[in-house]
Amino acid sequence: MRTLLLAFAISFLAAFTSPAVAQQPDEQVLLRNFHAISSEEIAGWMAEICSPEYNGRLAGTPEYLAAAKWMAGKFSEWGVKPAGDNGSYFQWFDHPYTVVNTPGELQLHIPQKDGVTITKSYRAPADFYPGMNSGNGEVTAEVVWVGYGTTAPELNYDDYKNVDVKGKIVLMNRDVPYKDARNPEYAKWVQYCYHQYKAENAARHGAAGMLYIDGNSANPNISYIENMIVTGIGPEPLSDIFAGLGKDNRTLTGQIDKTFKPASFATGKVMTIKANTTRHPEGKTCNVAGMIEGSDPELKDEVIIIGGHLDAVGNAGGLLVAGGLDNASGIIDIMAAAKALATSGIKLKRTVLFLLIGGEEVGLLGSKYYTEKPIFPKEKTVTYINLDMVGNGTGLAVSASETCKGLNEYFINANSRYIHRPMRASAQGGAYYGRPRSDGLVFLAEGFRTMNLSATDGVKPVYYHLPGDDETAVTPEIMEDVAKLIYLSFIEMANAETLSY
Repeated sequence: MRTLLLAFAISFLAAFTSPAVAQQPDEQVLLRNFHAISSEEIAGWMAEICSPEYNGRLAGTPEYLAAAKWMAGKFSEWGVKPAGDNGSYFQWFDHPYTVVNTPGELQLHIPQKDGVTITKSYRAPADFYPGMNSGNGEVTAEVVWVGYGTTAPELNYDDYKNVDVKGKIVLMNRDVPYKDARNPEYAKWVQYCYHQYKAENAARHGAAGMLYIDGNSANPNISYIENMIVTGIGPEPLSDIFAGLGKDNRTLTGQIDKTFKPASFATGKVMTIKANTTRHPEGKTCNVAGMIEGSDPELKDEVIIIGGHLDAVGNAGGLLVAGGLDNASGIIDIMAAAKALATSGIKLKRTVLFLLIGGEEVGLLGSKYYTEKPIFPKEKTVTYINLDMVGNGTGLAVSASETCKGLNEYFINANSRYIHRPMRASAQGGAYYGRPRSDGLVFLAEGFRTMNLSATDGVKPVYYHLPGDDETAVTPEIMEDVAKLIYLSFIEMANAETLSY
């Protein structure tokens, strides 16, 4: 029996060794720490970071900063070294933020033939979601439908042409009429896709309020304009605005998409939007950065970065979005792998940086800040690996930019040898001209080699930017295996004499 066990151990270790690896750790050490990654511990961390104490982790708030400090404390406990400003774990940047004190109100005023006006009140979050960056106050005014809310003179397109919105409430859609983000033509339109642009353009035209057909979910990624009241609306109020007009939003936008001719009009409907918000112009937020320094005198200058956003969308006056799947899942995956790597005693020749990003939900601010002021030079960065909403499913996926698609093999091999989940692998081919919607795309746009890890075949409902996205919105078992995948792949990748990109 002992002979058989020894033979199995030798073959097991040999299976993990690849020609590119100079030396792999002892098998017992490798597997001891592999099996120490547990779904039970992961579930406990999820419950902690999704707790009311952190209030949805809106970037800049005291609760977000408390979550960042909790994460940094874990890094310190495990021996992950600080990699932020002045020997700390934090990479700070300015970020004014807005707190929503109450859900506010949305009402439609319906005049009757006898001169009486009936007021229909809507419910949050079922029918509307308070503007997460709205000005404070109240507006009652006529609603003017302005298509995509875009003024693009160089493209001979203006949704505000021939309509007067001064003092009115504008109603608009996301995105732009041109839809193919893989076509270079889209580059002419992309600046008009941003939520911030749409709010600012409405203000330039004198609007006092803004109804955003953004799905009735939280969206802090929009400009704060002191005297403009903003809310996102769902299907019922949208249908009520169009009732009796012989028109509907989908048909109108479909016509615009085909003809590129605006169709804006005054609806004749009057609504009230009330918002109760407090602005904090003094706000600051941070990325959390911890590292395992490489042990090789030369290779330690090369760094593998794995990151995900720590912030979520906060609490709109009692509508708490705890940010479980989006994105405590990615963060906790990284934390579990960090603990296993840091406490294993296994030497890594290259440096590994764990980057917990702040301000993703408010405009990808933390990733933009890092790429502008990188802790490690871009030319020494092996790859940036992004994890976002990696906690619901039964399968795994890895993708890499064309510049580092060879790195997929480290993850494929680790899964096939040890984890045995269904796994898809792909290369991110072709140019993308659209608005970046993930931290990974920010790194890619700035010339970093980038990768993404994700879970597939979701088994739980997804409450995107809604109450319900809490610690129960994930499957800790897939998170355990994501962390194990990172642990195994990083040992091999960090210790390879050469890397095949």
